[in-house]
Amino acid sequence: MEPIWTSRQLEQNIDSVKVTFEDTGEVLPLTTRPGSASYFFERFVVGENKVQLRLDWSDLDANGQPTLDADFIDRKTGKHRALRGNRRLAHHTESSPGGGRVYEWEFEGLSRQFSVAVAWLASTQISVHTSVSCTGEVIHATDRHPEHG
Repeated sequence: MEPIWTSRQLEQNIDSVKVTFEDTGEVLPLTTRPGSASYFFERFVVGENKVQLRLDWSDLDANGQPTLDADFIDRKTGKHRALRGNRRLAHHTESSPGGGRVYEWEFEGLSRQFSVAVAWLASTQISVHTSVSCTGEVIHATDRHPEHG
């Protein structure tokens, strides 16, 4: 798979993305944002952080899948927090080797395992080429001595 760099490319290649959480079986749609090549999860709270997970299609992991990115927002100020310590370790998560789009994200004692299903858009180009070939023989009706008997 090749990286998808722009939101326009996402729209042209992907119809929808859904996440299934392994522990609960809950299935949720992921959403896009203008100007981003990512699909976003709903935000959730872990300690003093609001966490925004997103699948970054412009940054494919070693397994050829989108990297799972985590952004951390201070619950009190609403500002993005610096990626230090545990936040830095939890910022990038690769998919499980050989498991398709299966991820296990961990941060401050919380672990979520989930799989991601993608409905791809398919486009087809069809070219039709035709060729016609004719041969003809001209017989003159006024020819009184035809060579063919």
